[in-house]
Amino acid sequence: MENTIVALATPPGNSGVAVVRISGEKAKEILQKITRLNIEFTPRHMYLKNVYAGDIVDKCLVVFFASPMSYTGEDVVEIQSHGGYFLSQKIIEECIRLGAVLATPGEFSKRAFINGKLSIDQAEGIMDLINAESDMQAKMSSSLMQGKLFDMIKTYQSELTDLLAEIEAKLDYPEYEYSEKESSDVINRISSLIVKLSELISDSKSGIIIKNGVNVAIVGAPNVGKSSILNAMTKSNKAIVTDIAGTTRDVVDAEYEYNGIIFRLYDTAGIHESSDIVEKIGIDRAKKTLEDSDIVLLVSDKDNICEIKTNKPSISVFNKSDISIENNKNFDIFISAKTGENLEKLKELIFSKTVKSDIRSDKFYLTNTRHIECIKHACEALDRAKNMFNVTTMDIISYELKQAWSKLGEVSGITSDEAIIDQIFSKFCLGK
Repeated sequence: MENTIVALATPPGNSGVAVVRISGEKAKEILQKITRLNIEFTPRHMYLKNVYAGDIVDKCLVVFFASPMSYTGEDVVEIQSHGGYFLSQKIIEECIRLGAVLATPGEFSKRAFINGKLSIDQAEGIMDLINAESDMQAKMSSSLMQGKLFDMIKTYQSELTDLLAEIEAKLDYPEYEYSEKESSDVINRISSLIVKLSELISDSKSGIIIKNGVNVAIVGAPNVGKSSILNAMTKSNKAIVTDIAGTTRDVVDAEYEYNGIIFRLYDTAGIHESSDIVEKIGIDRAKKTLEDSDIVLLVSDKDNICEIKTNKPSISVFNKSDISIENNKNFDIFISAKTGENLEKLKELIFSKTVKSDIRSDKFYLTNTRHIECIKHACEALDRAKNMFNVTTMDIISYELKQAWSKLGEVSGITSDEAIIDQIFSKFCLGK
């Protein structure tokens, strides 16, 4: 890389410490100039030194990582200053004055990929780990970051490479005919790969739930306690609760974690006929939320039985059981948002209706849509190769196997073109 880049590696704002990261061939030179010390900084040793940014001097911890033993594979410097937006920006400005350029989003990780320090899927795992909101999300992201998917893909590509080598060796001899045993062996090997990839794709439904969580719409007539249910289940006060019907005019959301999964509740305006223009907008948004949800809580009380129809998975909830209980078998559960009665049972019921019971924290699941699509395409190419094996020429079979190999390579970045790489790393935060 020609340029030496610099950026803030910690969130902007006031904090105890701010980390300014520099990467590139001028990193050590900039460190020497900004500390005004013409010394050899021992790699991986922390120093307490003055850092000069114009007229400002801060006592900072500085560390130098020599290439290739660094995150990016280049010379890297990290300056730990006192946290503060103004101070960190002054240090960055000084680094730029001394020869660095401001890094683009994800550029440090992109350089790590280009220099062979991590694969694309591992880089995506880093971003997923940063954004993780639950225990399961963090575990899946950590597995991705540690290279679990990369190792699997590498193994599958190796199996395809062996197959391709055998097939292409025989392409030089057009008169060669595969025996029944040889054909059966190749088809079985392709089938074995299809089974492995299909299992990953099938399990990815659970992976998407782990990553994105479950959207739960709370619907019903006005004043049945929808807002109270959201507040009680999420232990928050996000939704305004009053005795006045129609208090909720817009969609309010809050979330809770249950068995490692994020459940996002959406409190909606009471769905009913209304002439109030503002309330009608809220009702339309409530209907849209219902359509976009993964599961719906149909909430009733003794005075208002919910008759809303939906084709989504749903739970019929009778609220205010502390006041009265209807002897009605049509309800799935009786709860009291006020006293907390059966709220844990309601969470268990939502979980059982939306999440596969066999989701395991010790198992790896695909959670990235890009990975899932690449593996689907690879599986489709293998299917075509298997189904055509005895009815077409070996050069077509070879082509389909190469397509599968290439699609698998897009997961790890082994065959990704520059446009794909740029698109992936552009989603990263600045300084990462």
